[in-house]
Amino acid sequence: MFKRISPKKISDEIIEQFKTLLSKGELKPGDELPSERELAELIGVSRPPLREALNALQAMGFIEIRPRSKILVKSLAENSLLDPLSTMIGEDAGKLFELLEIRGVMEGWTASAAAQRATPADIAKLEAIIRKDQANFRRGKDDARTDADFHVAISLAAHNTLFSHLIASFYHLLWDTQKMSRKKIFQKKENRKRIAEQHLSILEAIKAGESRRASAEAKEHVAFVASEFREAVSSPKKAL
Repeated sequence: MFKRISPKKISDEIIEQFKTLLSKGELKPGDELPSERELAELIGVSRPPLREALNALQAMGFIEIRPRSKILVKSLAENSLLDPLSTMIGEDAGKLFELLEIRGVMEGWTASAAAQRATPADIAKLEAIIRKDQANFRRGKDDARTDADFHVAISLAAHNTLFSHLIASFYHLLWDTQKMSRKKIFQKKENRKRIAEQHLSILEAIKAGESRRASAEAKEHVAFVASEFREAVSSPKKAL
C-alpha cells in the first residue's frame, strides 16, 4: 500500500523555490535572473542540477534562456493570449479602439492601485521613465517604447502578481498600439505636449498617494488618445 519516499532531487527543490518566488510576486515578468554561475553560488548548489532546473523551467514556460546572454522571467499568459489577439487586431483595425477601451478600464485601476501600493523603487523607476519621456518631448523625438514602458511600470507598481503576468502578455500589443496611435495623433503638434503633461500628471498623483486622482488622470489620458486617434483616422486628409 505504502511506497518508499525518496528524497527530493536538488533540481526539484530549485524549481519549487522559483515557483514560490513567482507566486509571491518577488519575481515578475521581464525580470532578469543572475547568470548561471551566480545563481549556483546564491543557492549553494553545483551547476549541473541548477542547469537541469533551469531547462525544466524553460520547458514549462516560466523563463527564457538566451544563450550567452540573459535568463528572463516570462509572462505565464503570453503565448496563450498574445498570438490570437495580435492576429485579430491585425485583421481588423477597428479592434484597436476596443483595445483602447480595455486599456481605459485597466489603467484606471492600475493607477489607483499604484498610488496605494507603489514602493520607493517603483516611484524611482517611473520617474526615470518620465525623465526620458520629457527629454523625448523636448527633442521632438517619438519613442513609443518609452510610452509603453511607462504604462507597464504603473501596472507593476500595483503589485498584483497575476495581473502583472497579464499586462506583460499585452506589452507588445500595447507597444504596437502606441506606435500606430502616436503616429496619427502627433499630426497635431500640440498633442505631443498634451500627452507628456498627462503622463507627468499621472505620476504626480501616484507619488502623492491620491488613488482617485491617479485613476481619473489615467482614464482621461486613454480617452484623449482614443478620441484624437479616431479623429485622425476618420479625417486623414484634414489639415491638422
